[in-house]
Amino acid sequence: MTALLTRAGLSPRQALATRSRAYKSLDLARRALPDDELLDLMVQEPTLLRRPLVIGERGAVAGFDRERLRELVEGGLS
Repeated sequence: MTALLTRAGLSPRQALATRSRAYKSLDLARRALPDDELLDLMVQEPTLLRRPLVIGERGAVAGFDRERLRELVEGGLS
């Protein structure tokens, strides 16, 4: 998971799905957890990872952003 986020240029906090039920039930907005603990939580509760996470040769997109995904697929992101 760490390698995937590193390749995407994201920290574990940036990759959190802040609208997920797990995020809210674990009260992660108020908790200052270190990256390794956030990664462990993402492995235990995959809904905490913002999706889709798309990585291409020219960049990465985390979360559904139609325009950014289109740019990535068409080779427009850098």
